[in-house]
Amino acid sequence: MKKKKITKKTPTRVHAFRCTDEVWSQLKTLAKECGISLNRYLTEAGLKHHPRQRLTKEEVDALNSLVYARTDLIKITSVLSKKTEEEKLKLFRTEKFMTWWIRSSAELIQHWYSIEENISSPVLTKEKKEP
Repeated sequence: MKKKKITKKTPTRVHAFRCTDEVWSQLKTLAKECGISLNRYLTEAGLKHHPRQRLTKEEVDALNSLVYARTDLIKITSVLSKKTEEEKLKLFRTEKFMTWWIRSSAELIQHWYSIEENISSPVLTKEKKEP
């Protein structure tokens, strides 16, 4: 008979620390607000990375509405870029307004990219479904 190969898992260590019940409940609350386990929260905090609080449902909805609005502006800008100058003038009536609108929409799109980047990178925006 052949011997079975036994693969060992990466060893982990258990560490204990002392704290008051008040501190323990604060740590559990902070971990829950961040949407991570207490173990993960303590590990992140110990590595000098302080997890941020998860977005509330209202904040997630607001962020998603920004994404949809940005998408709409991108689509409009795309359609306008395919139009001739004469067609654009017919739509906007004056060249000054047309130029202002196109420049402003481009600035808004860039601003929304930066908002989304700053909010969503360290924070989970989608709600996690528990099995």
